[in-house]
Amino acid sequence: MAKSTKSTKAKTKTTNKSQAVTKAKSAKTSKKSTSTKVTKKPAVKSVKVESVKKEEKKTAFAKMSPLQRIYAGSIAVYLALAAAAFFLMNSLSFQISVGYWGKDELKSVNGTQFAPATQGIVDIEAKWLVMAVALISVIVPVLYLTRLKLSHTKQLKDRIMTTRWIDMAIVGAIMIETIAILSGVLDLGTLKLIGGLMVITMLAGWFAEKRTVKEGTPAIREYYLGMLSGLLPWLVILSYAVFTYVFGELRSPWYVYVLYVVMLAGAGLLGKLQLASLKKKGNLSDYEQVEKKYAVNSLVLRTLFAVVLIVGFLAK
Repeated sequence: MAKSTKSTKAKTKTTNKSQAVTKAKSAKTSKKSTSTKVTKKPAVKSVKVESVKKEEKKTAFAKMSPLQRIYAGSIAVYLALAAAAFFLMNSLSFQISVGYWGKDELKSVNGTQFAPATQGIVDIEAKWLVMAVALISVIVPVLYLTRLKLSHTKQLKDRIMTTRWIDMAIVGAIMIETIAILSGVLDLGTLKLIGGLMVITMLAGWFAEKRTVKEGTPAIREYYLGMLSGLLPWLVILSYAVFTYVFGELRSPWYVYVLYVVMLAGAGLLGKLQLASLKKKGNLSDYEQVEKKYAVNSLVLRTLFAVVLIVGFLAK
């Protein structure tokens, strides 16, 4: 009987030991599997989050109207042009001056004699003007897609796009002043007069839209007033180009003449579009189509303006 008791105790101890080993192994296995699961979960979640974000972006773009897609595309183009101008254009600058009457020392013998004089006040690099056009052009499309969504919808409904005319006035003034500078117009007062005439042109365009909606008939007088004020700066610019050739016996660089063609053609197209929209010709009775054409034409014109200058001032 004593032997059987000992053997039973031995067996029990062996069984307990094996069970303990088994439990320890199972505990280790569970710890390993648990740790493995914990490390894998974040990776799975991050992949899922990224895929969800991509899907959301695709869905958001798919939900955009054709006009909103034009705005989104223009933002990308303008940012690319600003970057290209910054990295590719050289640092050629132009000195802006003010005119005044000064004392002529040679003639002032028996009394003070006056003569016209100039004083430089600031140097402007051409690339900063191109970047200003591109970056300012980004503002309105971004606002249309974000904070001004409701305002944009209301303006389309009312057929009066106030923010568009503000954008065109600011950017148009910078563009026409840039062309004037490249043509030799360096007097600050003359430059501001040229820019101011461009602002008046856009103001007349806005007023033409507003009066057309109010009276129900095309505001032709306001339209032609805007066209006249838009042509006046070109009289100054082209006179400088002619006088440079006649009296200075020099020609401006090739890109200046290309800009003349681009800007005059663009102004003609925008003027034609405005007149057709006032008269509601064809599909332009739908004001969203009018805004589409303005957005596309402005994008093309500003892109050509920037590309011509980037190529012309390419850093060597």
